[in-house]
Amino acid sequence: MRRYIILFVLIMVVGLTTGAGYMGTLPDIESEFVHLKKQTSEKASAPYSVEELDKQSESKLKPIPRKNDDYVDIIIKKDKTTNYINDINSVILVLEKLRKCLNTNQDIQKFNAIVSNLIDNIEYIRIEYKDKQESNYLSYGRLIQLSALARETATFRMKSLTTQPYLPYTSSDNIYTKENLDAKLENLLVNVNETIFILKNLE
Repeated sequence: MRRYIILFVLIMVVGLTTGAGYMGTLPDIESEFVHLKKQTSEKASAPYSVEELDKQSESKLKPIPRKNDDYVDIIIKKDKTTNYINDINSVILVLEKLRKCLNTNQDIQKFNAIVSNLIDNIEYIRIEYKDKQESNYLSYGRLIQLSALARETATFRMKSLTTQPYLPYTSSDNIYTKENLDAKLENLLVNVNETIFILKNLE
Protein backbone atom coordinates (compact mmCIF):
# COMPACT_ATOMS: atom_id res chain seq x y z
CA MET A 1 0.00 0.00 0.00
CA ARG A 2 2.78 2.33 0.85
CA ARG A 3 4.25 1.63 -2.61
CA TYR A 4 1.01 2.81 -4.28
CA ILE A 5 0.96 6.03 -2.27
CA ILE A 6 4.52 6.90 -3.31
CA LEU A 7 3.68 6.11 -6.94
CA PHE A 8 0.58 8.32 -6.78
CA VAL A 9 2.58 11.23 -5.35
CA LEU A 10 5.13 10.93 -8.13
CA ILE A 11 2.45 10.93 -10.81
CA MET A 12 0.88 14.06 -9.32
CA VAL A 13 4.22 15.86 -9.18
CA VAL A 14 5.01 14.94 -12.75
CA GLY A 15 1.53 15.94 -13.87
CA LEU A 16 1.81 19.33 -12.27
CA THR A 17 5.23 20.16 -13.73
CA THR A 18 4.96 18.63 -17.21
CA GLY A 19 3.54 21.02 -19.84
CA ALA A 20 3.04 23.74 -17.34
CA GLY A 21 4.51 27.16 -18.12
CA TYR A 22 4.71 30.70 -16.91
CA MET A 23 1.28 32.28 -17.35
CA GLY A 24 2.31 35.87 -16.62
CA THR A 25 3.51 38.68 -19.02
CA LEU A 26 7.20 38.76 -19.99
CA PRO A 27 8.95 42.17 -19.99
CA ASP A 28 9.76 43.75 -23.40
CA ILE A 29 13.54 43.44 -23.33
CA GLU A 30 13.98 44.00 -27.11
CA SER A 31 13.43 47.76 -26.74
CA GLU A 32 16.20 47.84 -24.17
CA PHE A 33 18.71 46.53 -26.73
CA VAL A 34 17.63 48.56 -29.79
CA HIS A 35 20.44 51.14 -29.41
CA LEU A 36 23.04 48.37 -28.92
CA LYS A 37 21.81 46.56 -32.02
CA LYS A 38 21.98 49.80 -34.04
CA GLN A 39 25.56 50.55 -32.92
CA THR A 40 26.67 46.99 -33.70
CA SER A 41 25.18 47.08 -37.20
CA GLU A 42 26.83 50.46 -37.93
CA LYS A 43 30.24 49.16 -36.93
CA ALA A 44 29.92 45.78 -38.60
CA SER A 45 28.71 46.91 -42.04
CA ALA A 46 30.55 49.31 -44.37
CA PRO A 47 28.56 52.13 -46.01
CA TYR A 48 29.30 50.60 -49.43
CA SER A 49 30.15 47.12 -50.53
CA VAL A 50 33.34 46.45 -52.49
CA GLU A 51 31.29 45.98 -55.64
CA GLU A 52 29.52 49.31 -55.13
CA LEU A 53 32.82 51.11 -54.57
CA ASP A 54 34.25 49.59 -57.76
CA LYS A 55 31.20 50.73 -59.74
CA GLN A 56 31.47 54.27 -58.33
CA SER A 57 35.19 54.44 -59.12
CA GLU A 58 34.60 53.30 -62.68
CA SER A 59 31.88 55.91 -63.19
CA LYS A 60 33.97 58.79 -61.80
CA LEU A 61 37.42 57.94 -63.17
CA LYS A 62 38.12 57.84 -66.87
CA PRO A 63 40.23 54.93 -68.10
CA ILE A 64 43.88 55.76 -68.83
CA PRO A 65 44.26 56.25 -72.59
CA ARG A 66 47.57 54.43 -72.91
CA LYS A 67 47.01 53.94 -76.63
CA ASN A 68 46.69 57.68 -77.11
CA ASP A 69 50.03 59.00 -78.42
CA ASP A 70 49.40 62.49 -77.04
CA TYR A 71 48.80 61.09 -73.57
CA VAL A 72 51.96 59.02 -73.68
CA ASP A 73 54.06 61.94 -74.98
CA ILE A 74 52.68 64.55 -72.62
CA ILE A 75 51.89 62.69 -69.39
CA ILE A 76 54.08 59.59 -69.25
CA LYS A 77 57.20 61.05 -70.85
CA LYS A 78 56.92 64.38 -69.05
CA ASP A 79 58.90 63.31 -66.00
CA LYS A 80 61.65 61.87 -68.17
CA THR A 81 62.37 65.21 -69.84
CA THR A 82 62.10 67.38 -66.73
CA ASN A 83 65.85 67.24 -66.06
CA TYR A 84 66.63 68.12 -69.66
CA ILE A 85 64.30 71.12 -69.54
CA ASN A 86 65.93 72.31 -66.33
CA ASP A 87 69.40 72.00 -67.86
CA ILE A 88 68.24 73.85 -70.97
CA ASN A 89 66.87 76.69 -68.83
CA SER A 90 70.30 77.08 -67.23
CA VAL A 91 71.87 77.38 -70.68
CA ILE A 92 69.29 79.99 -71.72
CA LEU A 93 70.38 82.22 -68.85
CA VAL A 94 74.01 82.02 -69.99
CA LEU A 95 73.04 82.66 -73.63
CA GLU A 96 71.13 85.78 -72.65
CA LYS A 97 74.22 87.08 -70.84
CA LEU A 98 76.31 86.36 -73.94
CA ARG A 99 73.82 88.16 -76.16
CA LYS A 100 73.97 91.23 -73.92
CA CYS A 101 77.76 91.05 -73.94
CA LEU A 102 77.85 90.95 -77.76
CA ASN A 103 75.28 93.73 -78.16
CA THR A 104 77.13 96.07 -75.81
CA ASN A 105 80.67 95.27 -77.03
CA GLN A 106 81.91 94.33 -73.58
CA ASP A 107 85.61 93.68 -73.02
CA ILE A 108 87.32 90.41 -73.88
CA GLN A 109 87.64 89.26 -70.24
CA LYS A 110 83.87 89.44 -69.75
CA PHE A 111 83.29 87.80 -73.12
CA ASN A 112 85.69 84.93 -72.43
CA ALA A 113 84.20 84.29 -68.98
CA ILE A 114 80.67 83.97 -70.39
CA VAL A 115 81.82 81.80 -73.31
CA SER A 116 83.69 79.52 -70.92
CA ASN A 117 80.57 79.17 -68.76
CA LEU A 118 78.48 78.42 -71.84
CA ILE A 119 80.89 75.75 -73.09
CA ASP A 120 80.91 74.07 -69.65
CA ASN A 121 77.10 73.97 -69.51
CA ILE A 122 76.80 72.57 -73.02
CA GLU A 123 79.48 69.98 -72.35
CA TYR A 124 77.53 68.80 -69.34
CA ILE A 125 74.40 68.40 -71.48
CA ARG A 126 76.37 66.62 -74.20
CA ILE A 127 77.72 64.02 -71.77
CA GLU A 128 74.53 63.67 -69.75
CA TYR A 129 72.22 63.05 -72.72
CA LYS A 130 74.46 61.63 -75.46
CA ASP A 131 73.05 58.11 -75.03
CA LYS A 132 69.47 59.17 -74.34
CA GLN A 133 66.52 60.16 -76.49
CA GLU A 134 67.26 63.86 -75.88
CA SER A 135 70.36 63.55 -78.07
CA ASN A 136 67.99 63.36 -81.06
CA TYR A 137 66.41 66.72 -80.27
CA LEU A 138 67.08 69.73 -82.47
CA SER A 139 67.99 71.72 -79.36
CA TYR A 140 70.68 69.22 -78.39
CA GLY A 141 72.36 69.29 -81.81
CA ARG A 142 72.10 73.06 -81.95
CA LEU A 143 73.86 73.45 -78.60
CA ILE A 144 76.75 71.23 -79.70
CA GLN A 145 77.22 73.38 -82.82
CA LEU A 146 76.97 76.61 -80.85
CA SER A 147 79.57 75.42 -78.35
CA ALA A 148 82.08 74.84 -81.16
CA LEU A 149 81.28 78.22 -82.73
CA ALA A 150 81.61 80.07 -79.40
CA ARG A 151 84.97 78.40 -78.74
CA GLU A 152 86.20 79.25 -82.24
CA THR A 153 85.09 82.89 -81.93
CA ALA A 154 86.68 83.29 -78.49
CA THR A 155 89.95 81.84 -79.80
CA PHE A 156 89.87 84.13 -82.82
CA ARG A 157 89.25 87.18 -80.65
CA MET A 158 92.09 86.26 -78.32
CA LYS A 159 94.51 85.74 -81.21
CA SER A 160 93.37 88.98 -82.78
CA LEU A 161 94.16 90.83 -79.58
CA THR A 162 97.52 89.05 -79.23
CA THR A 163 98.76 89.62 -82.80
CA GLN A 164 97.48 93.17 -83.16
CA PRO A 165 100.72 94.87 -82.05
CA TYR A 166 102.88 92.76 -84.36
CA LEU A 167 100.97 92.42 -87.63
CA PRO A 168 99.71 95.47 -89.47
CA TYR A 169 96.07 95.25 -90.51
CA THR A 170 97.13 95.95 -94.09
CA SER A 171 99.24 92.79 -94.24
CA SER A 172 97.82 90.15 -96.54
CA ASP A 173 98.98 87.46 -94.11
CA ASN A 174 96.93 88.87 -91.26
CA ILE A 175 93.53 87.21 -90.99
CA TYR A 176 92.90 88.68 -87.55
CA THR A 177 91.69 92.00 -88.84
CA LYS A 178 89.00 94.08 -87.18
CA GLU A 179 86.68 93.37 -90.07
CA ASN A 180 87.11 89.61 -89.71
CA LEU A 181 86.67 89.81 -85.95
CA ASP A 182 83.52 91.89 -86.28
CA ALA A 183 82.14 89.36 -88.78
CA LYS A 184 82.89 86.50 -86.38
CA LEU A 185 81.21 88.26 -83.48
CA GLU A 186 78.17 89.13 -85.59
CA ASN A 187 77.84 85.53 -86.76
CA LEU A 188 78.02 84.33 -83.15
CA LEU A 189 75.31 86.81 -82.14
CA VAL A 190 73.01 85.57 -84.90
CA ASN A 191 73.50 81.97 -83.80
CA VAL A 192 72.96 82.86 -80.16
CA ASN A 193 69.64 84.54 -81.01
CA GLU A 194 68.51 81.57 -83.10
CA THR A 195 69.48 79.10 -80.38
CA ILE A 196 67.66 81.06 -77.69
CA PHE A 197 64.54 80.99 -79.85
CA ILE A 198 64.81 77.20 -80.33
CA LEU A 199 65.39 76.54 -76.64
CA LYS A 200 62.53 78.74 -75.49
CA ASN A 201 60.14 76.93 -77.80
CA LEU A 202 60.87 73.42 -76.61
CA GLU A 203 57.79 71.23 -76.24
